[in-house]
Amino acid sequence: MAIQAVAAAGGAVLEQRTQSFTIVLKGPVAEVTPLFGPVREAEWAPTWRPHFMHPTEDGQREGVIFTTTSANGRERLWLLTAYDVKEGRVEYVVVAPGFTANEIKVQVIPDGESQSKVTITYRHSAVAAEGNEEVATLDAHWAEQQRVHWETAINAVLAKRGTHE
Repeated sequence: MAIQAVAAAGGAVLEQRTQSFTIVLKGPVAEVTPLFGPVREAEWAPTWRPHFMHPTEDGQREGVIFTTTSANGRERLWLLTAYDVKEGRVEYVVVAPGFTANEIKVQVIPDGESQSKVTITYRHSAVAAEGNEEVATLDAHWAEQQRVHWETAINAVLAKRGTHE
């Protein structure tokens, strides 16, 4: 985990943290990668409810813009900056205006014939002092919770689809 801090206007210190975790999924890259897109994530994350802006219908391609509302009621604006199923790459920029700016990078690589390894990297940056608390939650404990949840939930979806051996 990398931690950085900078002083903002007015002397407030703004935090930035980067944290990664890796999961193993029971499916090939071409089948696993779409599950990290804004449409298919709902298959394994039941509270995931994006509201699409561009295009207005569901979109699973680079350039899609949508919003979500976090558990604390804060609206987040998402931009899908990379979506390449063949290369196993999905990347987002997520902004909570006046609070945080974040990057999420997902890299899926083959791990044998019918299995994939996925590394998910989050970089959270406070853009106001109020965002520091959220940035501080990006630690090893958070990463382990995410790893277990994501791996379990996504493998359950893959098993239902018959890709689990």
